[in-house]
Amino acid sequence: MFNSIADKYDMINHVLSGGIDFYWRWRALSKLSSIEDSLILDLATGTGDFSLAARRFSPRKVVGVDVAREMIKLGVDKVRKCSFDAYFLGGDAESLPFRSDTYDIVMVAFGVRNFGHIPMGLSEAYRVLRPGGQLVVLDFCEPTLPIVRGLYLLYFRRILPFLGGLISGERQAYEYLPRSVSNFPQGGGFLDLMHKAGFIENSATELTLGICSIYLGEKK
Repeated sequence: MFNSIADKYDMINHVLSGGIDFYWRWRALSKLSSIEDSLILDLATGTGDFSLAARRFSPRKVVGVDVAREMIKLGVDKVRKCSFDAYFLGGDAESLPFRSDTYDIVMVAFGVRNFGHIPMGLSEAYRVLRPGGQLVVLDFCEPTLPIVRGLYLLYFRRILPFLGGLISGERQAYEYLPRSVSNFPQGGGFLDLMHKAGFIENSATELTLGICSIYLGEKK
């Protein structure tokens, strides 16, 4: 599904979010204690927007992993044009091809919902992090304020699938998005999963009236 919309994915995301997704990525990265000279693993990297957002914080290197090969190809082209030290490869978040205790930071933007098995993906993230390393997850959530929630659900379930399908020609992909958010263990539910995977100092920060959240945790 993601391979089929890869060529229009970035443009549609920026348009349908009104460009606020750039701010969300910056806020998520700003929550980390330190990025400079860090080795970063970007899970479900897609076309590499989160990896490229980390560039301004001067990491040592970013490695991006995703199962959608067409998305990765676009990410490789974007990184090459920026002369940024990032490396992308195909791979499954639930079975990472890296040694334990390797990365300083593991990050995921709008991708945890798409893991085949979220607890296993979090366990793998924990495994490849070095002790003291941090996990940061950025993802959609459903607002709880009644008026905001009503408007959000109208846009997310009706308008967004129509516009996304119209532009991409793949309405199914944009009907999947609101379903995946509804099924995602948001807020305290996701913090519980992080705790069970071994993470400590876990926190959740809501953004933009509760339509997006940053989850932060640390490896013991």
